[in-house]
Amino acid sequence: MARLTTQDELRIEELIQGWRNPKLSWEILVSACNYELGIKTTRQALNTRERIKALMKLRKTELKAPSKAPGYVKDLQTANERIEALTKRVGEIEYANYQLIDMFIRWQYNASLYGVSEEKLNQPVPPGG
Repeated sequence: MARLTTQDELRIEELIQGWRNPKLSWEILVSACNYELGIKTTRQALNTRERIKALMKLRKTELKAPSKAPGYVKDLQTANERIEALTKRVGEIEYANYQLIDMFIRWQYNASLYGVSEEKLNQPVPPGG
């Protein structure tokens, strides 16, 4: 079982985000990674990736609440309110993403400037840290 690359992680994240089957678990995801993406991994390895872990939690929540899925509103007013709320949320997320990208670029520049390797930057945080 090889170590997950950044590209592997991105492909797994896309798999989770596009998940349509109403059933989703770590075991099912591990199988899907193997069969659909050709990535052999374990639940434990996936669970250590914070973004994958967060996406799993979000996607499972979304799958449990199909009544809130697009197309399930009963009237136009509710649909408009939902669109307005979601549009606002998308704007907030895009702004937060912009800030994170900006921060990452600064960190990348400073790490390069001071000779901090990618390996050092990717070390896990110690327990309790």
